[in-house]
Amino acid sequence: MIRVRASQIFTHSKEDVVAAKKMLDSGTPFEETVTRYSTCPSKENAGDLGWMPEDNLQSIMGQEVSEADLGKIIGPVHSQYGYHILRISEIEVEKVAGPFNAELSMQSANQIFPDVHSVLFKKFHIGLPVTPYKKEETITSLCQAQKKNVQEVINHLNGEFAEKNIAVMTCEDLKQRIDSDTRPVLLDIRENWERDVSKIEGSHIINSENNEHILGTFEKDREIVLIDWKQDRAPSFQKWLNQRGFTQVKCLEGGIDLWSEKIDTRQNRYDIDEDDGYRYEDIIEEDHDEHEGHDHP
Repeated sequence: MIRVRASQIFTHSKEDVVAAKKMLDSGTPFEETVTRYSTCPSKENAGDLGWMPEDNLQSIMGQEVSEADLGKIIGPVHSQYGYHILRISEIEVEKVAGPFNAELSMQSANQIFPDVHSVLFKKFHIGLPVTPYKKEETITSLCQAQKKNVQEVINHLNGEFAEKNIAVMTCEDLKQRIDSDTRPVLLDIRENWERDVSKIEGSHIINSENNEHILGTFEKDREIVLIDWKQDRAPSFQKWLNQRGFTQVKCLEGGIDLWSEKIDTRQNRYDIDEDDGYRYEDIIEEDHDEHEGHDHP
């Protein structure tokens, strides 16, 4: 999960891109070379393309981007758009919230997440130690010994942990919390017609029109319970919220359907023939590509 800021020299001419590379190799500043050879509108900003997801740049480079590429000039690269020379100006490693951090001991990591060794081996080819980890061994020391990026390893562990450890609040616990006036924030992620059939009083419907306002009114550590149909959609949305820093998100066990069966039997129950087409992205719209509509990235 890396965001990259890059600048480019772009041209359709093979001769020009070769000449530009020779100028750069001779010590000519990148900005000066952009002005002379680039035909991209970004030349007005010294070739700056702004921030973009790692995958966007990989599609041009044909290789993964890492923090080691910071400041490097890459290319010429030939894509379907033309010829590029790229400079990686900034790299930001996005953090995935979770229990793992740089100073956590490997002994504690194993207690929190017994699958930690298989996850590390599958993704990073880090094998089990010959002898048990010592108390002073941390995620950082392991990554340094294995020459792995610390934040990348932490992000992956937190992501896998969230995937396999879905936090749930039972219907009985929620009922008790509501009765004792200590209710958590209740976010209903269903469609409007479903909510018309049955709902929990005091819950907030969240959709693509109001999500920014709704999420902006709560602190990141507020306890949130997600209401869906049969706990079928909430785990994906829970993961999305966790990745954005909300740390106390739970799914309602069994969704509104189980709530209607066990707690509020006056509620109407309903069925859905096919629920596969519903995604949490239908609630949270993805950011649009800033460069959409250009004839090149």
